[in-house]
Amino acid sequence: MGSAMFTLNDEQRKEYASGVLLDQLISNEPRLSVVLERDDRDLEPLLVYMMSKGYVEVDSKNFYQVTVKGAEKDANLKKRYQEYLSHFDLYCAVDTQSGEFAFEKIFELDDDEWEDYLAEERFLDLRIAVAWFKGINPADFVFLSFLKEGRFDTTRSGWQFDLLSGLIWREIEDIVNKALGIEELGYRGDDGQMVTGEMVIEDIIAQGAKLNAELHQREDQYHDDDHEMPNDYSDQTRHVIYESYYDPFYISPIWFIF
Repeated sequence: MGSAMFTLNDEQRKEYASGVLLDQLISNEPRLSVVLERDDRDLEPLLVYMMSKGYVEVDSKNFYQVTVKGAEKDANLKKRYQEYLSHFDLYCAVDTQSGEFAFEKIFELDDDEWEDYLAEERFLDLRIAVAWFKGINPADFVFLSFLKEGRFDTTRSGWQFDLLSGLIWREIEDIVNKALGIEELGYRGDDGQMVTGEMVIEDIIAQGAKLNAELHQREDQYHDDDHEMPNDYSDQTRHVIYESYYDPFYISPIWFIF
């Protein structure tokens, strides 16, 4: 963890919140009038921001509707989410001493066993370190993990206020700031030579990319054979080229749009 504290500025928070609200508007839940009522009034500052960015506009019946640019932002968020699940989530539990990834056993355990296995103290969450190494905003990974966990539940009473309150964004900042940093992965080898954190994380990313491709191939084979698995690696249909991710320095351009 570096000396400088990571923070999200107001615009970054609104960009994340816009992604959540755009998905709701596209599914027409809720359909928001310019005359906001009850809890929806808490969304007004966000909608003003989204109008200024060209993500939404007002239609002839005075309802907010998503623009082409807004739809593109929503599509990009979905691509990021799929890429996060497909390529980065497996770095959530790595034993740096043995080089073992918890995900090596994902097909062998049922859901309860899997949660217990992930909680073993020997496993370190290296997702933030991977993000820093690749030059991706680490808050993106936390935000996407929150989406996966259903933290932005728009069916819950008061979700509008929660979306714009500082609590969830401060939680994201805390997770980034408390995460294991790249420099903390360094160590001195048996020969007395220093192995830097950058060298360690580069090797871990390369190992993870190889494991990731093997896991997806294995799951595809199970699905082709119509087998039941105790714990799916991913519930999405994938048509992804994995070779690019064998390069630890590869970064998909989708992380730098919007």
